[in-house]
Amino acid sequence: MFLTLVCHALVMHTTLFLYTDSIIPHIHDLAIHEIMAKPTPVKGLPPVEYLEILNRTNYPLPLKGCILKVNSREVMLPAVTLPPGGPGLLCPQAAADSFLHANTIPLPRWLPIADDTGLIVLYNPQREVIHAVSYNRSWYGHPARDDGGYSLEMVNDAVPCAGKSNWRASTAEAGGTPGSLNAAAADWDEHLRPDLLYSAMPDSQHSQLVFAIPLDSAAAADPANYELTTAGMAGVGKPHRVTVTPPLFDRVLVEWEMPLLPGQQYLLHTKKLISCTGLESLAYTDMPLALPLPAATGQLRFSEVLFDPGKEAPAFVEVVNNGLHAVDLQQCIFRNIRGDGSADAGKRLSNDHRLLLPGQCLAFTSNALALCGKYPCRQPRGIQEINMPATYVAGGQLQLLSADSVVQDVLKYSPDWHFRLLRDGEGISLARISFERPAEIPENWASTPSNEGYATPGWINAATAGAGEAPKISSMSPFFTPQSSLGQQVAACTLELGNQQWMGTVAIYDITGRHIRTLVRNQLLSGVATWTWDGCDEKKVLLPAGVYIFLIEIFNPKGQNRLWKEPVVMARNLN
Repeated sequence: MFLTLVCHALVMHTTLFLYTDSIIPHIHDLAIHEIMAKPTPVKGLPPVEYLEILNRTNYPLPLKGCILKVNSREVMLPAVTLPPGGPGLLCPQAAADSFLHANTIPLPRWLPIADDTGLIVLYNPQREVIHAVSYNRSWYGHPARDDGGYSLEMVNDAVPCAGKSNWRASTAEAGGTPGSLNAAAADWDEHLRPDLLYSAMPDSQHSQLVFAIPLDSAAAADPANYELTTAGMAGVGKPHRVTVTPPLFDRVLVEWEMPLLPGQQYLLHTKKLISCTGLESLAYTDMPLALPLPAATGQLRFSEVLFDPGKEAPAFVEVVNNGLHAVDLQQCIFRNIRGDGSADAGKRLSNDHRLLLPGQCLAFTSNALALCGKYPCRQPRGIQEINMPATYVAGGQLQLLSADSVVQDVLKYSPDWHFRLLRDGEGISLARISFERPAEIPENWASTPSNEGYATPGWINAATAGAGEAPKISSMSPFFTPQSSLGQQVAACTLELGNQQWMGTVAIYDITGRHIRTLVRNQLLSGVATWTWDGCDEKKVLLPAGVYIFLIEIFNPKGQNRLWKEPVVMARNLN
């Protein structure tokens, strides 16, 4: 009996070994789970680069024959099996004893991990992509943790294809969690959708489409999901072939049956494209297309700049296509000019082909997530992450050049260009007033007002300086009921300021003249400004029913001031 049990156990062990050894990992079975790209200055871990990979399945997975690629270099992984749900720590062989509590997988030939920007890909023995991560410095999401000593950690391994928004700098005191649960781990899922972000035309018969998140490659490769139209004509272009580009699967190359015509603008329609998480885009499914031409002199213009962003957001520079045809941004560059007249190396506006159509603008920054966390990014397609040129709080000079080294525009910005009554311009962008006047004229720039969020990256705001109609109250709520489930719950007041700039204060008073609450104090205003009041005082306590007064006061550097007192009736529900 004992011999039978032993034989049975040996057969089971042999079967499991053969079964495990024959398994080939497929897409997302394994995930790159933690990246220590810049281990120094150390916080508590050894000064060693490492990569953590995670077995996301409920069965053992062999790494034998799998290939790790870091940027352009590759290495074959050893014959090691990862347990179900278990991590494996890839590290240099010389550092194998540095991580005693981790399931280390030392590599005789280590592939150096780039500090700031890199592409890491894991392939199975059949050269199919298992997982890929294209990271950059902005992924750390914390300015104090991107200079070294902290790893990048995946937040939720249930959505390994989510990209940047699913990664954070480790919050562990030691700077990382090699072989352990990620400190940044959380039950996170933003329901990201495969929005079509931008396009390019490398030639007349091919369109490259870039999406916000990796796609389901089967649906994305179906030519029936793409179509070109022109004004008044449907179905003028059909794909001949569609290729979803590995390893990230967030790019699609469409080969059209017929070449696109120069000077003709098309509209690209996509449908039934789903993300790697199974969601379909609901809004950004169409996009204009046109064959690009070389930029005419002065066709590309600076339109907005945030050179003194403070600590909460990065700087940005915005460019608009003020011409009549599409331009490919790949060969265009920014160049910072130093105070002594010397020029820094140029910074490309795009590392790959990207179209900028007539009338479109694009804001360039080092960290789109941080920028849009502070300022209103109304157009997600209007933000591009790049290696930014230097900008200076005290002022500086930027050049914009096209592919043939022709200077498209020059901007000599200064903090003195801000609205005179501002205490300082920190966190406030300068927006261009006219594209017909040179960028070097200080009067052609204006501080972005508070009612437009102090900056408008990726979309053109109205002119914010110059003459215009006299300010006036355009709408005022006569009454409101804060606790109502059907009626108006807040009082709203809208002031039209035209294209002049003013400093303004808005406060609420009761009928006896007692101050109740200040909504804004000495804020820069222009255009159309709207304020709402919920019926509460400064301590968020709901006030009794009655008549209250909106007191609105504005003034400008010319000594002009205006004052409005607008009554509103607040009702309360009867219980």
